[in-house]
Amino acid sequence: MPAAQGSQADPALVALRSFVRRHAALGAAPAPVAIAFSGGADSTALLLAALQRWGPARLRALHVHHGLQSGADAFADHVRKRCAAWNMPCTVLPVQVQAQRGDSLEDKARDARYRALGEAARGLGCDWLLLGHQADDQAESLLLALLRGAGPKGLAAMPEATQRDGLWLGRPLLACSAEALRQSLDARALPYLRDPMNHDPAFRRSRIRHELLPVIARLEPAWRSTLARSAALCAHAAASIEEMAALDLARCAAPDGLGLGALRELSDARLGEVLRLWLRQAGLRSNHGQIDNLRRQVRATARGAMGLQVRLEAATLERRGGCLVRVAPAD
Repeated sequence: MPAAQGSQADPALVALRSFVRRHAALGAAPAPVAIAFSGGADSTALLLAALQRWGPARLRALHVHHGLQSGADAFADHVRKRCAAWNMPCTVLPVQVQAQRGDSLEDKARDARYRALGEAARGLGCDWLLLGHQADDQAESLLLALLRGAGPKGLAAMPEATQRDGLWLGRPLLACSAEALRQSLDARALPYLRDPMNHDPAFRRSRIRHELLPVIARLEPAWRSTLARSAALCAHAAASIEEMAALDLARCAAPDGLGLGALRELSDARLGEVLRLWLRQAGLRSNHGQIDNLRRQVRATARGAMGLQVRLEAATLERRGGCLVRVAPAD
């Protein structure tokens, strides 16, 4: 296992140690720790820092093989060889990305990747899955959300730590720049992969990275910390909004769904947030137009409107008596 040249020489190790101090359960728990290992610079830096922190016995490297590019098999071979050299377990996860016309290949691949990583990490008995996202990734995520017209929850970008289906997802490197991580690896002559998709202008994230961020850097040299601060402020705002929505949701709850009378008492902003939270808790996705339509129809029930129906991808929302209910689609 290659040794770091002092903690100050390795930004990933400094960041990981700081992350463990903030999340004491990670440092104290005996369960194995999963590392999402693509073989690129960021995940290589994270894996090496984790090896320094815990040694190979506690770690489980997970590599997702999308098969989306010609070099995917070579990437998997690189990952296996690196892990064998460092005497640590490695699992390659084949994933099929099903994208239909109109779907975002990036979004579909990301969803498939998280699903495969989560299932594998839980299957290995891990409490934590660590991901190699860094400060540049965070800035790109914020800008992508801004260009999609996202609200505070979307503009919060990626949380440092979050729990999903009983598994903690951690991003220890969010304070590290991509350049600093690469320089640290290069200084130690440690190999890592360069993904050609990161330079493909067909992907919006790639264009933001290579076309937009250089302009922003000229306008604001401290763009990484500035955009990270904006994301953190949005995260705080989103948390406050969700806390209020949870209180409103409890007041509107009815045996079969949500009481229309209680919903109509809310302001438009609070009504929209209650509807989003109610659907999200049921695992249902909605967009701004659907929420706006549903809100108008709820208001219309105060004027005697009896019909209320909004179709989502996986359910239909209807009025039944004095309640708004979710109805699963017929098989």
